[in-house]
Amino acid sequence: MKTIEDGQLILIIWRGRRYLKRIALDQSFHGKGGMLRYSELIGKPYGIRISDYDIFEPTIEDIVMYGLKRETQIVFPKESFYIAFRLSLKKGSRVLEVGTGSGANTYILSHAVGPEGCVVSFEQEERHFRNAKRNIDRFGEWQNVELHNEEFTGYQGQEFDAAFIDVREPWIVLEKVRDAVKPSAPIGMILPTANQVSDVLKALEEGGYGDTEVLEILIRKYKTVAERVRPNDRMIAHTGYLVFTRKLDILENES
Repeated sequence: MKTIEDGQLILIIWRGRRYLKRIALDQSFHGKGGMLRYSELIGKPYGIRISDYDIFEPTIEDIVMYGLKRETQIVFPKESFYIAFRLSLKKGSRVLEVGTGSGANTYILSHAVGPEGCVVSFEQEERHFRNAKRNIDRFGEWQNVELHNEEFTGYQGQEFDAAFIDVREPWIVLEKVRDAVKPSAPIGMILPTANQVSDVLKALEEGGYGDTEVLEILIRKYKTVAERVRPNDRMIAHTGYLVFTRKLDILENES
């Protein structure tokens, strides 16, 4: 049984409010439910209630939503987990990311490829790069992320199994990304506006890509009261358009 130890992360839930904290023996959590001494948690299992606080082991989603410091709009877990699925990432995969941002999606990609894989991510803005590096250094489990504080102008090295683009004008780097991935490799993008999607589709139609799809992901949560199950008053709706395509080489007809 895994127990809570000094230096580990915990998720504290009080009346629906969530707090991600790192255990330190000489510190305490002060909330509306009262004071919680971290020393009282050492050696106890996760999944316990003390006073009015529920203590859980954080999930990947918890770390992204409540742990990472944001300098930019992040790729939310409802998209990032699906992105990893659509890019067919698995243990040992190599994935290229153009636009690190705050590192939230980078963190998800890192988990998807595992310690045997590699995430190579480019971020042009120094402020965003520094924040992303702090996030990855603080919460990353493996040394499988390679961050570059520079504009992506191409990659000289082993081809990638997949790529993801999160920049304002992805059509500018699209061909360079295409050159960096293996034949048939999936390429994903996220865009906030329909106008940007239209511009990307125009670039894709110029050739070299196939199996293109545009979609968005909406989540509706429900109240968890047995006597009155119904949708919550608010839902997580549009946070971005996802575009997926694949590298395609057109062969000349030899007949």
